[in-house]
Amino acid sequence: MTADRILGGAVALFGVFLLLWGIPENVRTVPGIFVYPNPALFPQIAAALLVALGVMQMVFTKTNADVPSFRKIALFMAVAGATLLAMVGIRTVGYLPVAIALMVLICLITGERRPLWLATVVIGLPVGTWLFFEQILSRPLP
Repeated sequence: MTADRILGGAVALFGVFLLLWGIPENVRTVPGIFVYPNPALFPQIAAALLVALGVMQMVFTKTNADVPSFRKIALFMAVAGATLLAMVGIRTVGYLPVAIALMVLICLITGERRPLWLATVVIGLPVGTWLFFEQILSRPLP
């Protein structure tokens, strides 16, 4: 069994965990009050995608194993650490500044240099997400 299949299985199991326990325990809904869309809708879609993509990774991956280089592992750890810092800072600073800073850091780590793509990712993605949830759906972001 290759590392890709193990990773796909872990992702699928995490999606199942979210669907069965994580989302029902942590997303608050008020019984009897109709709210559209249901606050659990987007987390459930994301969890279902984790399950589907994890299973696809297990089924369609190549059979020969290749070990990632130290540089790739270090880049992954840098992105994971930046994401963890963003999760901690989002409560105190707010969504937009933290999301924009995280996007800048991820673009620097990955070496992205195309100006139009940088502007789209660094400004467009966080602002678009904020507009969609806060303004259109009236769902507060942390």
